[in-house]
Amino acid sequence: MKHLNRISALFAGCLLLCSMCVPSAVSAADETPADSYDYGDINLDHSVDVSDVVLLARYSAEDKTAVISAQGKQLADVNGDGDVTKDDTVAILEYIAKKRPTLGPAEQPPAPVGKTVCLTADMDADEVAGKKADSAFISSQLGFAANLLRETDLDESKHRLENEQQKNLLISPLSVSLALGMTANGAKGETLAEMEKVLGGDLGIENLNAYYADYIKNLTAENEAKLHIANSIWARDDAERLIVPDAFLKATKSYYNADFFKAPFNQSTVDDINGWVNTNTQEMIPSLIQQISNEEIMYLINAVAFDAEWQTKYQSYNVNPGDFTCEDGQQVAVKYMNGVEATYLDDGKATGFIKPYKGGKFSFAAVLPNEGTTVSEYIKGLDGEALGKLLGSASEDTVLTLMPKFKFEYNKKLKDTLQTMGLKKAFEPGIADLTNLNAIPDSYISEVLHKTFIEVDEEGTRAAAVTAVMIAGNCGPLERKEVFLNRPFLFMILNNETNLPIFMGYVMDPTQQ
Repeated sequence: MKHLNRISALFAGCLLLCSMCVPSAVSAADETPADSYDYGDINLDHSVDVSDVVLLARYSAEDKTAVISAQGKQLADVNGDGDVTKDDTVAILEYIAKKRPTLGPAEQPPAPVGKTVCLTADMDADEVAGKKADSAFISSQLGFAANLLRETDLDESKHRLENEQQKNLLISPLSVSLALGMTANGAKGETLAEMEKVLGGDLGIENLNAYYADYIKNLTAENEAKLHIANSIWARDDAERLIVPDAFLKATKSYYNADFFKAPFNQSTVDDINGWVNTNTQEMIPSLIQQISNEEIMYLINAVAFDAEWQTKYQSYNVNPGDFTCEDGQQVAVKYMNGVEATYLDDGKATGFIKPYKGGKFSFAAVLPNEGTTVSEYIKGLDGEALGKLLGSASEDTVLTLMPKFKFEYNKKLKDTLQTMGLKKAFEPGIADLTNLNAIPDSYISEVLHKTFIEVDEEGTRAAAVTAVMIAGNCGPLERKEVFLNRPFLFMILNNETNLPIFMGYVMDPTQQ
């Protein structure tokens, strides 16, 4: 209020001066370029002072003796709205009173696009050196996968009602890590350090970028078992709230092949995002979001779609009805697929088998905790080392198997889970540093949304995942083993070269949809 009073007083004083002094008129024919003067220098005397305000006030009052040249009129429009009004006079007064640092129109943001536009369609990605998966990368990703599964299961149990049946669960560590990996390229300082630790242990983001680039390329090279991976970034078309540095776009395009979309973040954007998700999950996940809140300015989205036939399919005579016993003792009628596999798992706490997909690049792993141990109890002791031990226990054995057909969807908000895993600062407003992603400070991750789908039948497996950061021969006669999945069990879809899970989850009731 004091500030406004001072300006009003100054303005009144200037009007009083109108009757006391007559600034010399400036010829309209003065052809000195306007950019040789400062905004507000209406009388072109190379000084912005009270005399300029007096001249403008007299001119506005239609005093015919007050002449302002064309350049002067241009410099009088200090807010750049194309018209000289009282607002311009007030702005000059504020400048004289040292209440504003500069005069002149701010650089105007481009007009909103009104629809989604891809800005990277013609952008050439930089040639980047990928880094082949080694023991350091594999160890870090096994740790991330095990931690994500364990903490997701714990979070589910925390929110489950006392008498509520435990539901099936499916996550894609690959999808979550790629979405967060893109996001980490926009983080700085302690925010980045936390993201690096959660995603890769001691590996920095530069190494993770290189590993992910090579790993994605290698995973999607198989022709028979199809694995599709896509990344995209969706940014609100609002230059006052979001300015995305070119370095971030270049990194995410070069290492993650991410397309960047500028969008109005209205219902049309919701439709566009859901359309992108539907296409890139091969219609297994039709939609991701229902609406966009006003607080959200960017989505970083990864989609993974897996479609593969078994190397050895189950025939119709291999499929028979049976009962599946849930953890609460309830029995449900299912259709079992029985077969014989050649790889047996046993870590002392659980047994299982591995069934390869056509092409030899991917496999399905089923894990049955020992009698008396629940799935959640087994998962509690699962970390990267334990997961590596389980998958490393694979031995060549003849295994009689029994597996129910199942199909279900799963969705989860991962904010609480990731915070428990150590990713804290990125979610905290005012603390998160994502200025490599948005040059305007105070951006943070509001939520990480994860949706998955899986269908396992006689033919093979179809599975999909989408993650949105919002801002998987015949040996000689051997001892016969048996693994009958007739009670709750874990499963994974593995990359055979690295033994890293692309998908992992558990089945509590095969009849759940």
